[in-house]
Amino acid sequence: MHSRFDVLERRIARMLSDFPRLKSVIKLLYSRTVYLAVGARAARSASSSAVSRVGADDVETFFGYYDKSPVSTKGWLLCHTPRHPSTQPPQSTLSIAVQVFDFDARELAHPVMSLDTHAYNWQQGARAHWLDGEHFIFNDFDAQARRYISRVHCVRGRSEVQRYDRAVQDSHGREYFLAINYQRLHTLRPDYGYRNLPPLDDTVLAGRDNDGIWKVEQNSGLSRLLYSFEDICKAAPHDDFSHARHKVNHVMISPDGQRFIFLHRYFLGRRKVDRLMLGAADGSALRVLAAYGMVSHCFWMSDAAVLCYARGPSGFDGYYILDICTGHMDALFGGALDIMGDGHPHVHGHWFVTDSYPDRRRMQRLLRADLRSGQTHELGRFYQSFRYGGETRCDLHPRITPDGRYVFFDSVYEGRRGLYFLELS
Repeated sequence: MHSRFDVLERRIARMLSDFPRLKSVIKLLYSRTVYLAVGARAARSASSSAVSRVGADDVETFFGYYDKSPVSTKGWLLCHTPRHPSTQPPQSTLSIAVQVFDFDARELAHPVMSLDTHAYNWQQGARAHWLDGEHFIFNDFDAQARRYISRVHCVRGRSEVQRYDRAVQDSHGREYFLAINYQRLHTLRPDYGYRNLPPLDDTVLAGRDNDGIWKVEQNSGLSRLLYSFEDICKAAPHDDFSHARHKVNHVMISPDGQRFIFLHRYFLGRRKVDRLMLGAADGSALRVLAAYGMVSHCFWMSDAAVLCYARGPSGFDGYYILDICTGHMDALFGGALDIMGDGHPHVHGHWFVTDSYPDRRRMQRLLRADLRSGQTHELGRFYQSFRYGGETRCDLHPRITPDGRYVFFDSVYEGRRGLYFLELS
């Protein structure tokens, strides 16, 4: 299905990366033209296993990002349920539901818990995820205090057990979590921010001492600014930093909880530049892992290695295995998977799942790959309508259950956003 045209398209897209608005317009026009020529009559889905959907037939559901499993070790399933069409941008005046289902009992139409949140987006929801088998955390907005918060609920007790004055980005069990400024994120990347507070002005964005990544101790609720933007900019500093706008995103804690990676992105006018950073839970010195201009999606393979889609030292964009001790980047499978383009990898043992963006026929691929043998198997293809694009797009964001038996993914191939899963052979 792939040809030299795929390579050409990616090269052109990279050439246009410094002109995001022009790139967006050209990409949309090109996609619609090609789709009318080759894909308008294509099937809407194809998969190697039966696909099941979470939620009642008349509602939309989705989980969010690819780095967490929606299923807990106790068999509970966590997802988001919008109450308004997800083809429209999120609205601060309209809430969505954070819901829990009994996955072990396959009771997937009626939740056992349903809670409202006003802090969400279509890419990550309210950042809802499990802290252990029965406790989950998600973000919300405190209208009285005018701040983003996070809430912890227990399925067994059907109650809220803790509330924090910081909004979670990632957590290490019930020990601690890391928080970022979602108002800054909304200003510089609305896809991942929340809309309850207005965008920050340039004066506030320029401040680098009082914003960054916070660490929150879950038992006490005490928080401290672990790394400020000033700290981040001092790690392998560049002259451009002084007149750039900065943000952090995609914080991911290592399995042992000792370290974490995050994306440092800075903007020079409309041009964006990425660095993959390594921080420590104790706040010790930051390190730059990759600074070749582009970092996209990453996942911890172990406490010492990260699987990422990024630009490597040779200038090529693709999948790499990055050794966090040495900083060495090895092209995954010799670059054989790179033709699929940017994906969202989720690792389980010696294998992982990932996905692709819509092709000419608007089909997104769901893939499984073996890290030992290098073999890749297509699990399915799913259609994404032009009704879902930009901020309302629906990436598959595949995730594996803790036991490795099921792959969950978000899709709109049936005409509405849904959380789906299939069983692996």
